[in-house]
Amino acid sequence: MHIRIDAQRTDKFSLRLLPILVALIVADCWTRAYAESLIIGLFPRRDAALTARLFHPLSRYLEEQLQLSVRLEMSADFDTFLSRLKERRYDLVHLNQFEYINAHDQLGYDALVQNEEFGEKTIKGAIYVRRDSGIQRLEQLRGKQILFGGGPRAMMSYIVPTYLLRQAGLAQGDYRESYATNPPNAVLATFLRQTDAGGAGEVVRRLPMITSKIDIDELNLIAISQPLPHLPWAVKREMPDELKSRIQDLLIGLKDSPQGRDTLQQAGLTAFNPAQDRDYDLHREIIDSVYAH
Repeated sequence: MHIRIDAQRTDKFSLRLLPILVALIVADCWTRAYAESLIIGLFPRRDAALTARLFHPLSRYLEEQLQLSVRLEMSADFDTFLSRLKERRYDLVHLNQFEYINAHDQLGYDALVQNEEFGEKTIKGAIYVRRDSGIQRLEQLRGKQILFGGGPRAMMSYIVPTYLLRQAGLAQGDYRESYATNPPNAVLATFLRQTDAGGAGEVVRRLPMITSKIDIDELNLIAISQPLPHLPWAVKREMPDELKSRIQDLLIGLKDSPQGRDTLQQAGLTAFNPAQDRDYDLHREIIDSVYAH
């Protein structure tokens, strides 16, 4: 951007405009520098190889539409992902609700959109058992082993199932807890009788990677949470508003074109919907309840 100022015609009005013009020049240059590349981070809800296959078409679509380099970054486990998130390495990041809340409050990330899966804008936490286990109520898990689909920071696979257990009167220590690498592994382990029960999102039982491997009818959900706002995608707070709006419009608009719908289908989604921080206030209440001292 080039602006010529004729000194001979400068008057009080143009002098008042000068700071505004300078600010516009600086903002334009900063936006251009920021938009040279975009790093997308994805929390390890599934294994890294599958996650890459699911979201590679989305990253290529954004690269094509935004006309800037887009890099998709995988993490093998939660610790690696969290380390990179704390470095604020990601410009656009897909998180579980617990990590979003922390990233918003501590790292300056704001919700932009949220997933829609199987046509549903909400997601539920659940506790799985084998149908032939004889376990029909949460109270029967006293003294049993529960394998959660992620560590204590996993929202739908640990925090929400733990909240369900607390509501049923089971305190920490009333059962043995362990952690799977991801939610699908907790469901698979339950089916294979490697644990008495598994904690994971209700939607996990409908994922192709589960339905293609096991007979889901052999499992029973003995507790399901209320519907909660779906998994969010967030951007750095300092990202230029124009770029934020462009990314949001592109993601929400995917459902309106054949190419977009194909991209969504490859990612295992049916749509992206607008999201804002207050959508996750109910999650904050659940987190506070589980981790209250």
